[in-house]
Amino acid sequence: MYAYVRGTYKGGASEGVVVLEAAGIGYEIIVPPIVEQELSTTYQVDDALLLYVSAQSGRDQPWPTLFGFLRPEERAFWELLRTIPRFGGKLAARSMAVPIEGMAEAIQQGNKAFLDALPGVTADGADKMIASLRKKVAPFVRPSPAPRAAARGGRLDEVGEDVVNALVQMGARRLEAQRGVEQLLASRDDLVTVQDVLTEYLRAYKGAGRAG
Repeated sequence: MYAYVRGTYKGGASEGVVVLEAAGIGYEIIVPPIVEQELSTTYQVDDALLLYVSAQSGRDQPWPTLFGFLRPEERAFWELLRTIPRFGGKLAARSMAVPIEGMAEAIQQGNKAFLDALPGVTADGADKMIASLRKKVAPFVRPSPAPRAAARGGRLDEVGEDVVNALVQMGARRLEAQRGVEQLLASRDDLVTVQDVLTEYLRAYKGAGRAG
């Protein structure tokens, strides 16, 4: 029904919902945390914006609910998550708090602890993600990266920033998450992906990334 909406970014309507004005109509569009984070740091109100969208309809709603993504592969991954039993569109979007490559790798490797820490995902949900998608996520997994250099001077690289943003979405305080991630990256040069760092953080800090 919908492929994309191109218009003017009007900011957030509420948590996880943004407004995109196109042809004089303001569309409220549900976005995952990774999209919301990028919009808030990269776009200003009244900037031009294109979102790749997908619509979900229900028996008791007269209008379809729109879900929006900055990249076609994000939408494709969300569509894959929707195939998991008892995973609706909203839960699928909410769970996308880390880059999709990290989620895909965790599913492929059966990393239940990582998946269970994602917003809205329970232990049972993590099991279903692994059982349903383990053989389907290969197109979304990045090739193994080269060993990364340890963080220096208290500054986070792109991987570290992605982990901190994910932890904040999971309920952690940003300053505490940043300090913990900095310590991990400064002491461990074997942590090369978002999944590596986030898994080790959750193990080391006993689930500090979860909301209280």
